[in-house]
Amino acid sequence: MEADLLRAYYFSAGQNYTAFKNKKDKGDAASPAAGGGSPVESPAVAPKERATKKIESPAAEPAIAASPANAAPAAAAPAPTPAPSSKTKAAPAAAPAPAAVVTKSAPVGSAVSAAKRKDAPTSAPGIDAASKEYIQFLKQQQDLHKCHNKLEELITSFESHRHEEQRDLSKVRSQAADLLREMEEGTGWNLKSKYTVENIIKDAGLQLHGEQLYSSDAEPQYFEIVQQAANLQKLKQDHHEKEQYGPHKVSVNNGMRRLERVEKELKNSQVDATELARVPDTLLIQLEHVFTSPTIQTLLESHEESMEHLLFKLEQAKEDREEALEDGEMQLAEKHYYSIVEHYEELQATVLEKLNIAGNTLKETAVFDKVRGNYQDKAAEEVRKIKAHKERLKNLCEDDTRKLFSLRERIEDVEKQMVLKMAEDCRKSDAMLQQNTERLNRCWAKIEECETELAMLEKDRHKEVKKRIDDKEKDEQRRMEFDRFCTVCDKHIAHLDLTIKNCESLIHVANLVGEFVQGGFGGLAKDFQSKTKNLSEVQLHLHKEHLAMFRGLFLALGELTHKKEKKIEEVDKQIQTSHINQELCADTLNPNAKKFSDVKKELLHVRDDLEQDVRCLKEQASSALEKFVISEQALKAADVEFIHPVVEHEDMTLATRAKMVEFKAIAIGHVDSVPIRNEIEHLKRQIQVTQQHVTSINNNAVPHELVSLPGIKPGNTTTTAN
Repeated sequence: MEADLLRAYYFSAGQNYTAFKNKKDKGDAASPAAGGGSPVESPAVAPKERATKKIESPAAEPAIAASPANAAPAAAAPAPTPAPSSKTKAAPAAAPAPAAVVTKSAPVGSAVSAAKRKDAPTSAPGIDAASKEYIQFLKQQQDLHKCHNKLEELITSFESHRHEEQRDLSKVRSQAADLLREMEEGTGWNLKSKYTVENIIKDAGLQLHGEQLYSSDAEPQYFEIVQQAANLQKLKQDHHEKEQYGPHKVSVNNGMRRLERVEKELKNSQVDATELARVPDTLLIQLEHVFTSPTIQTLLESHEESMEHLLFKLEQAKEDREEALEDGEMQLAEKHYYSIVEHYEELQATVLEKLNIAGNTLKETAVFDKVRGNYQDKAAEEVRKIKAHKERLKNLCEDDTRKLFSLRERIEDVEKQMVLKMAEDCRKSDAMLQQNTERLNRCWAKIEECETELAMLEKDRHKEVKKRIDDKEKDEQRRMEFDRFCTVCDKHIAHLDLTIKNCESLIHVANLVGEFVQGGFGGLAKDFQSKTKNLSEVQLHLHKEHLAMFRGLFLALGELTHKKEKKIEEVDKQIQTSHINQELCADTLNPNAKKFSDVKKELLHVRDDLEQDVRCLKEQASSALEKFVISEQALKAADVEFIHPVVEHEDMTLATRAKMVEFKAIAIGHVDSVPIRNEIEHLKRQIQVTQQHVTSINNNAVPHELVSLPGIKPGNTTTTAN
């Protein structure tokens, strides 16, 4: 039942199978016996009545195009139309033109009326234009009608000239048989077909339209990929000798190889890779920034040179100070003390600048690492979207291919059934014509009694010829529809296969680009982690340098302050002595009182200057201590163990006091006393243990290149008893 309904649909001019099926079901429910067929002329119509219906000669008609209303699907391959023989063509011309021309069948009439619409715009020749073979079929159909008219005239006048027309009757029947045979052998009419891509998509339930598929005429768009490869090559050429290029050498080389593979893949496809080519933009921008950014060693190079120069000057000043102390040049030694303090202050300022540079570089690296993470996530999302879109398109193409093959199998089954039916109808028709010929031969024997029967036989023959003409037209239409269906299916399947291939190519290309981008961003992440670690180590190294510089500066300031304070105590004693002498002289009116008064005034001025120097030294030490807070906190956070220079200064003060106690004991002659000697020895041992502990801890906290710097040692001082 389904096959019969499908066959009836393809014989119709319908465009929607569902609507045709619903309409057919309603028609069967209303009238089960309802059905369509070719209109057959009633045999009761007299030849004279038919002769009154005139039609134009085919020679006077223009080329006739196939009417869209009579177009029906075809399902068999067309066969070439053999050229009619000269004998067949000459037969209609030899017969005298009839006075009246009979009417034509309904399909021919519709075709002729369609051709006579002179006001209608003529369509350009294409797949829907009728071929020359179809025009030849129409002419042959008209020639058959002429033969039928001629036969009727012969039968009508059979009584008057039966013998002389018998030969003509046989000749005309032979011509009619030849024309029928030539007409049935003709094919390739190229009639208008309803099979287009849109109709097949609708009938097969396909999901994709033609504009969504790749076309073999489309050119691949991969210029942006080539440009990205050129940009990556330029980055390599411009920065391959730089230190920053080393960590990314493997990523850049892999990226160039992958982009070459991408370009080769895209050349053999129809893919537009413009969107995919924009994915590595952020990676190339960050790589260029990394290659052009200066390293921390480059930024600190000038400061390192300044520190080396200052350390050399500091060593020289310390040597000069020790030499002045050995020679007893206290004023020169004091001058060198101030020089050492100035050098330490310059070293501290340089270390602070290096710390500032390292901190800024670390912050900038952290910012670019965060931007790198955002760019990496965005690039991965773009690649995922491209792959997901092409995977979805590929799956839809595969589903459409399966549906289209299923529809084609059903249509081919219907076509096979129609070919068998047409062959069976032809065999029945041949048998009927053969029977007609045999009966005609018998009629010649009893022609006188069967003139009426002869006329009826001719009518039956003419009806069968008309049926054969209609069947031929429907069969040719069906064949043409089948050929058109196969052509459209093959073309659409080719587009589907091409789209699947291009989707696979683009997915493969997207995987390559994604691997390149992820590898590049992974290299950037490792580089940023390495830079962060390196910068942290450099920053810690600079804090250790700051500790060494601050230690030297604070100890130098402490030692100088201690000496100034001791000198102030000595000046105070001298002032007291001068005041006592002045009072004693004044009590006896001794003129030397003036001398002691002048000495006391001069000593007061000296004490004021010394106090001013002590205040300045303490302010410098306080300022240096405030600047050291940053490094102190950083060293504690890094778990670096060190002895604070303030504690060292206290230990150094304690050592100086012990030395002074020993010197005083020697001066007053009590050094041989057992309690004093034991106390001095115990104090020395305690100071020695403390100094060894401080030295071991500071050697671990101070950078290796600064460990060899000589510490500030207290000078050899002598005391004078007044």
